[in-house]
Amino acid sequence: DINECTSENGGCHDQCCNTIGSYHCKCPAGQKLEEDGKSCGDLDECAVVNGGCQQGCVNTHGSFHCQCRPGYRLHTDGRTCIAVSSCNVNKGGCEQKCVQLSEDHYKCQCQPGYQLKRDAKSCEVINPCTSGNGGCLQIRQNERGIAQCKCHPGHYLSADKKSCLNIDECAEGPARCAHRCVNMLGSFTCVCNPGFELGADGKQCYRIEMEIVDSCQDNNGGCSHHCEHTTAGPRCSCDNGYRLGFDGKTCAELDECKAGESCCSQFCINYAGGYECACKAGFQLSADGCACDDVDECRLDNSNCEHFCVNSLGSYECACKEGYRLGVNRWSCIEFGTGVFTEPGILGAQLEPSLNVAKVKLCATCGPQVHPLVMVCLDNTFGHDCSLSCENCQNGGGCDSERAGCVCTPGWTGIICNETCSPGTYGRGCASICKCQNGGFCDPVTGQCRCPPGVHGKLCEDGCPKGFFGKNCNKRCNCANNGHCHRLYGACLCDPGLYGRFCHLTCPRWAFGAGCSEECQCVKEHTLGCSTRNGTCACKPGYHGKKCQKECTPGFYGAGCKLRCNCPTDVLCDHETGVCKHPCPLGFHGEKCHLSCQPGSFGVNCQQRCSCGEAPCNPETGRCICPAGKTGAMCEQDCPAGRWGPDCQSSCEPCANGGQCNRETGACDCPPGYTGASCSASCPNGSYGQNCLLLCSCSSTAHCHHVTGECMCPPGWTGHDCKH
Repeated sequence: DINECTSENGGCHDQCCNTIGSYHCKCPAGQKLEEDGKSCGDLDECAVVNGGCQQGCVNTHGSFHCQCRPGYRLHTDGRTCIAVSSCNVNKGGCEQKCVQLSEDHYKCQCQPGYQLKRDAKSCEVINPCTSGNGGCLQIRQNERGIAQCKCHPGHYLSADKKSCLNIDECAEGPARCAHRCVNMLGSFTCVCNPGFELGADGKQCYRIEMEIVDSCQDNNGGCSHHCEHTTAGPRCSCDNGYRLGFDGKTCAELDECKAGESCCSQFCINYAGGYECACKAGFQLSADGCACDDVDECRLDNSNCEHFCVNSLGSYECACKEGYRLGVNRWSCIEFGTGVFTEPGILGAQLEPSLNVAKVKLCATCGPQVHPLVMVCLDNTFGHDCSLSCENCQNGGGCDSERAGCVCTPGWTGIICNETCSPGTYGRGCASICKCQNGGFCDPVTGQCRCPPGVHGKLCEDGCPKGFFGKNCNKRCNCANNGHCHRLYGACLCDPGLYGRFCHLTCPRWAFGAGCSEECQCVKEHTLGCSTRNGTCACKPGYHGKKCQKECTPGFYGAGCKLRCNCPTDVLCDHETGVCKHPCPLGFHGEKCHLSCQPGSFGVNCQQRCSCGEAPCNPETGRCICPAGKTGAMCEQDCPAGRWGPDCQSSCEPCANGGQCNRETGACDCPPGYTGASCSASCPNGSYGQNCLLLCSCSSTAHCHHVTGECMCPPGWTGHDCKH
């Protein structure tokens, strides 16, 4: 055999390997052999499942490293990203408020009137039952016939003299722990640093002289996220937004949406560490982030309807005056010019549920009857487009006997009883006329008059005519804009949105309400102005929402975000002007295409959603990037026997003595009594059991069984510990 490697290294760029009758070249780790079979080039580890990185992967010459987005830091495994601030993810698990104390320490707090439960995260109403214990939250004592509230040890009486608040002994000082103090509800406990144990007094710490085996040192104790060493072995815990599995080690993402633990009224979108709510078209997310409020599209410019706009739950429709019908664009009104012929015998009464709101007259003397285009609702439906049924009736309303419309309770009107009576009317069907005088207004349900200040009487009749005041109503006041004056003093009583001595001034910009005392909550740079009467925001073109805080949904633009973009597929338009934009490269979005796709989205402008379950996907192609231990098109399958790692690309090394290859790490999970990388070694003398963490109780002259810990005594000795 000729050794080709002896001559100029066989032409290899790095290592030359001679074989019988031939040779081949090899490259060092982090490099790959080029097509010429001799040169070595850099291997882009990031091109394969993102290098195993959870977020960003940066390729370097001969190697690579993972990096995290702002607000996250790299975990000790070099691949996982965890939130820097515990409160940033799902509010740290707190029900109401999360307070960040340090970079890795936080605590939960409750709103006024609430207190923490024993889990230190949930909140409960303080003193929910005031009648059963004299109003005291904990202890009631009778002192000279007067109930006095007391508290259990570890609590103190709050300022209301009824509620009891937890004493933080760690902050106040009485704990006096030698090392660390952990506050608890009504008490505290002292904790020692590693290598020390708590003394009998529960406060002092003494160094442990025996050798301590750190159960978390090897393979993080088998824990997915966090491992805490205890005398009983490793104790695993998970990041916020994850739940510990039945095996006590694996952390699985908590899907609040599927588990029914979200507060969303319509749609729930889960993401790593939390969730957010979304609403159907025609609704907007309420300020609480959970409920969905109906959007009244008719408020803004009549929603572009030529004549009338009729709001409905989640939508709206345009309607026309008598003598007109809706055009095919559903917003313009066209004067009736042509009719539709029907056979004789069809009665006009059968055609009353019309698409047009106004009633029409039929021709009764001209042969075949001619009438406007109408629609007859079937199957117990009603409404201008037959989209409503009895289930849509609101505010206590129910269907009529023919199930062809809603019958409203007093004070309500509208096709589905979702509108209050207009001012000046009340009662069933809003058919009764209010009789209140002197600026009084009536209750929409009962008709009872509510009088302005200085006016009295059942009908507010004990008042002065407009423009007069005084005991005999003989003094004149000059209040502008329908302002009434006080019956006794003559001071002008301004309507909301007006102020000044004579109610002649309109509230300044961004102020509204009675006395202009409230400030508009609109996002000013997105808003034309707000109503001085009720603070309603009027949004600039390109924005919508209760506070004009949202840009138009992609694909829409202009005033009220009602106009649809006229751009090619996958091309967005400017939310204000409708001008078409150039699409961003795959995996990016934003005004300058400088933002990477959020986890769970990919493609052009990041508009497509990944279908990988809990696994991330490639931001360009949407291909699932399987985490360690998972494989399959949607990462739904566990690695088969003998395979491990991201997408199960690595082969397991043989495990001895019945050890099993860990699908995620590739390490051998050893049975009790064995240790080592391949489980080939028995526990060293003095230890036994799972991961060799248990210490033998045998005498120094005896040996213990590495699996059971049973002591094997030398000749002349006996007892369970061979000490006799």
